[in-house]
Amino acid sequence: MTTVFCPIKLILCGKNSIITAVLSFLWIVNVYSAAPPLPEDLHQWAIASLDHVYNEDLKESEEEVRRIIRKYPDHPAGYFMMAVVVDAWMVKFQSNKKENELYRYCDLAIEKGEKILSKDPGDQWAKFFIGGADGYKGTYEARYERWITAFRYGWKGVSVLLELQDAKSDIVDINYGVGSYDYWRSALMKVLWWMPGVEDKRESGIQRLYVARQRGVYTKNFASSALVDILLNEKRYKEALEIADEMLQKYKRSTVFQWGKARALFGLKRYDEARAIFQSILSKVEAEPQDNHYNAALCHLWIAKIDMELNRYEQVIAEVNRMGHYEFDNDVRKRLDKSFSEARHLKRKALSAQQKTEESSE
Repeated sequence: MTTVFCPIKLILCGKNSIITAVLSFLWIVNVYSAAPPLPEDLHQWAIASLDHVYNEDLKESEEEVRRIIRKYPDHPAGYFMMAVVVDAWMVKFQSNKKENELYRYCDLAIEKGEKILSKDPGDQWAKFFIGGADGYKGTYEARYERWITAFRYGWKGVSVLLELQDAKSDIVDINYGVGSYDYWRSALMKVLWWMPGVEDKRESGIQRLYVARQRGVYTKNFASSALVDILLNEKRYKEALEIADEMLQKYKRSTVFQWGKARALFGLKRYDEARAIFQSILSKVEAEPQDNHYNAALCHLWIAKIDMELNRYEQVIAEVNRMGHYEFDNDVRKRLDKSFSEARHLKRKALSAQQKTEESSE
C-alpha cells in the first residue's frame, strides 16, 4: 500500500503485450509444484480483511484478522495480515506512530513461519509469509527513504520468494513481491549509487505486477496500488488512470486510488478534474481527528501546481501560504522539506509572473 519514488521512461508500450504473453507462457510451463490451499475460513477472513483495508474500514479489517489469529495462532498468515492493517493505518495518516507494532507483527509472522519450516521445510505458504513480512519491512523503510535498510529487508524477502519460484511454486502472489523489488531497485539507481551494475528490470517488474494484479489471490489490490505509483513514475498516465478508475469502482472510499487518479489526471493535463479530486481529499483528511497535516500540505501543493499551469497566480500564492498555516511535528516537517522547497519555488514563479502581468497591463 505504499507509495514514494522517481526516474525515466523505458521500453516501447507496444512491446508490453509481447512481454506479457512470454511471461505468462513461461509461468504456465514452469508450474509443477502446487501449494495446498490455506484453510477455507482463513482464506475468507484474509480476503475480507483486505477488502476492508481498501475501503478504509480498518477496525473491521482488524477484527477479521483477529479471527485468523484466534483460530490459527501458530500460522504466520494472521500476524502478516495484522502487519498489513497496521501499515494501512500508517499510510492513511502518513504517520510512523505504529512502527514498533508493524515490526512486532512482521517478526511474529517470520517466527511462526520458521517454526513450521523446521518441521516441514517444503511448506510453501510458510515461506511466502516469511518473505512477505521482510518485504513489508522494506516497503516501510523505503517510505522514509532509508534506502540501505529498505533494500536489505527487500532483498531478504525477495530471496525467499525466489526460492519458491525456483521450486516451481504455483503461488502467483510471488510476482507482487519480486516485481515491486525489481522495478524500484532498477528505478532508484541514481539514489543507490553504492549498488553498481544493477540490471534494469523495470519493465519485467511491471509485467510481474500485472500478473499479480490479474491472477493473484492475496496481492491483487497491492499490485494495483503499486502499479499506479509505478506507471505514474514512468509517465504512463493513461494506464495509471485506467487502474485507479477500475479500483475506485470497487473501493469508492480508497484515498490511495483517489491520489493515484488525481496525479494521473494532472499528468494528462486534465487540471480541473484533478483539482476537484485533490480538494475532495483535502476535505477528507482535514476532517480526520488524527490528521497530522502531511496529506493536507501535499494537497495544497498539488493544487498550487495545477493553478500554476492554469496561470492562476493569486491562487498559487494562496495555496502555498496555506501550507505554512499548519503546525507539524518535527518528523512530519522533515518529511515535507522537499515539498516546502517546491512550494517556495512555485510561489516565487507566481509572484514573478504576476508582476510581469501587472507591468504589461500598465
